[in-house]
Amino acid sequence: MSLDHNRLFDHIVHDSLQRLLELNPLMGTQLGLHEYDAIVPRIDKKWVESLEKLMKETLDRLGEVDAEKLRGPRRIDYEVLVRGLRLELRELREWPLHKMMPYAAMMLGELFTPLLTRSYLPRNHVVYAIEARLSQLENVLLAPMELVEEPYQLWIDMALQVAQGAKPLLELVKAYGASAGRDWSREIEEAAAMLDKVIDETKRLRGEARPGFKPIGRELFVERLRARFIEESPEELRSHGYREAEKYRSMMLETARAMGASSIEEALERIKEKKPRDPDEAMRWHRETVEKVRRFVADKNIVELPVGEDVEVVETPPHLRPIIPFAAYVPPEIFHYSMIGQYYVTKPQNEEMLSHFNAYDVLNTTIHETYPGHHVQLCYARSAPTLLRKAYFNPPDFVEGWAHYTEWLMLEEGIDPSPEYRLKVLHDALWRAVRVYVDVELSTGMIGFQEAVEKLVKDAYLPQQGAVGEALRYTFTPAYQLSYNYGKTRIMELRERAKKLLGPRYSHALFHKMLLEEGNLPINVLSRIVIEKLSRYVSMQ
Repeated sequence: MSLDHNRLFDHIVHDSLQRLLELNPLMGTQLGLHEYDAIVPRIDKKWVESLEKLMKETLDRLGEVDAEKLRGPRRIDYEVLVRGLRLELRELREWPLHKMMPYAAMMLGELFTPLLTRSYLPRNHVVYAIEARLSQLENVLLAPMELVEEPYQLWIDMALQVAQGAKPLLELVKAYGASAGRDWSREIEEAAAMLDKVIDETKRLRGEARPGFKPIGRELFVERLRARFIEESPEELRSHGYREAEKYRSMMLETARAMGASSIEEALERIKEKKPRDPDEAMRWHRETVEKVRRFVADKNIVELPVGEDVEVVETPPHLRPIIPFAAYVPPEIFHYSMIGQYYVTKPQNEEMLSHFNAYDVLNTTIHETYPGHHVQLCYARSAPTLLRKAYFNPPDFVEGWAHYTEWLMLEEGIDPSPEYRLKVLHDALWRAVRVYVDVELSTGMIGFQEAVEKLVKDAYLPQQGAVGEALRYTFTPAYQLSYNYGKTRIMELRERAKKLLGPRYSHALFHKMLLEEGNLPINVLSRIVIEKLSRYVSMQ
């Protein structure tokens, strides 16, 4: 009997994901598989070895599959999966972040936030899960500290800041317990003592840390690009970023003059004047803006909204406010019936922060995060044709590229015709273009951290503090930041091809549905699929 390669591939994927969830039950919680909620992995050397073994064995087993004999979406998923696993395995050996950056305190949020913020979970289940996780905190607080063998000062300082700001989360957990009739005072005291040990150990590590950070380097950077099917070289991407930045800077200057401003800087200050009076009004603006953009998307038939979806605007939980100064989106769990996304908004606490919550910022951020941005995209992903596209693949060039593309799309469609709003959209586009070349230059060692900060301040008009946080993010997520502009550019190009193919039959709703319904795949892979689907569609008319 001949080997059924389709069944073999399906079995490997199912078995490997099952083993991954056993190693990382926190991933199960995030996906909505709440049978994992009471389990806490011990993040130590044995855990890392097990993860490496799983990736090696999965690649070996995939080597037995003849990709040419795979049917439907399996052949595409096979190639994406193999490239991704090869990259992860290589980085685990050649650029092991777990040996250079303490992850301990960062995992507290993953442990408790999904349990505290999903209102549909039964209270008795949440209480049981929190008590179980509190009893196993050592596994994710103390054990990971033993992994750090080659610390770098920039990452140690970041880890220290996170650890020092983590105690409000423990107080939130304690308050939840009290509301459920549980006294967790002793458990929270023990957790706080463990956190103090983490802080002390992190301070000790700083004394022996190397300066700055360790760039991923050109070779691995290219490998990251190839894993996402990006064939351009770092040099080509860098040049593209500079060209894009110059284009948007020129458009910003033209728009600033239309506003009667003498410079881009003056115009950017002007848009801050339309700000909320107080934090409560800032929250109200976000709720009203979510409704506004949702109605606009529906009325203009920009994209078909999935049945049952909704967005809940909530105040950012206290422990997340240090790392979410403005707003963020938390998607519905993939394997749960609810399609309600959560739009976190951090209440501004002073006049300067209020100015960053001006009407134009609120509108563009809400478009990016909700309609027709991340929320719509990730609701579609729940119906993707394969398990990998629902639960495992997370290509930033499509995920972030789509959300950035929708900012420009809504400007084109006339959501707000004012020059002030146009300036805001252009500024965000400029910022994402600057990200491209700063990402390349910093990650490949062409520039250092401070120079990256200076470029973000000078070229993207970012405030100093924001630029520091931006550049810090780039150091441990190389090739991610360039994905916004890269993905947006590719989607715009794909849209033009779709218009030529379809002619008068083109509509945003049709094009966007064909793109989104395939789930999470690299944009260059999606482009091939969408063109094939559109060609079949045309031939059938």
